[in-house]
Amino acid sequence: MLPARLRSQSGWSDACILNVSAHGLLIYSNGAAQPGNFVEVRRGGQLVIARVVWRRNQRIGLCSPDTIHVDDIISTDEGQAALTTAYKVTLERRRVPRTPDSSRSQASAGEFIGTVLIVAALAGAGAFYAASTLARPLGHVKAALAGH
Repeated sequence: MLPARLRSQSGWSDACILNVSAHGLLIYSNGAAQPGNFVEVRRGGQLVIARVVWRRNQRIGLCSPDTIHVDDIISTDEGQAALTTAYKVTLERRRVPRTPDSSRSQASAGEFIGTVLIVAALAGAGAFYAASTLARPLGHVKAALAGH
C-alpha cells in the first residue's frame, strides 16, 4: 500500500496504490473518479495520467496509455511527496518544506493587505459620494451669497 494523491474532476483527494503494473493501477480512494474519466495520480515526483476503467466502492481500476515505471513508483523517496492519507502517513512534496510560522505569517500579511485595500476603496467611495451630495446645496448657497 503506497500513499498517493488523486486528482479527478472534483479536485484532489488522498489515495492509496494497492497494485501497479506497466499500464495500470489499482487504487483505493474516496475521490470522485468515475469510469471513463481521466485522472492524475501523484506519488512523490511521479505523475501517472490514466483513465478510470472501473470502480467498486472506493477501489478504482486505472489504465494508462503511457508506460508506468513501476520501480520508480515503488521506490519513490517518501520525503518528496506531501501526502496525508487515512493511514496517517505524512510526506512532504515541496522541495523546501513550509514551516507553520511562514504559512501563518503569509496568510496574515495577505489578510491585512486585503483589509487595507477594502477600507481604502470604501473611504474613497464615501468621500466621492459625500462631495457629490454636498456640491449641489453648497452651489446654491454660494450663488445666494454672490447675489444671484
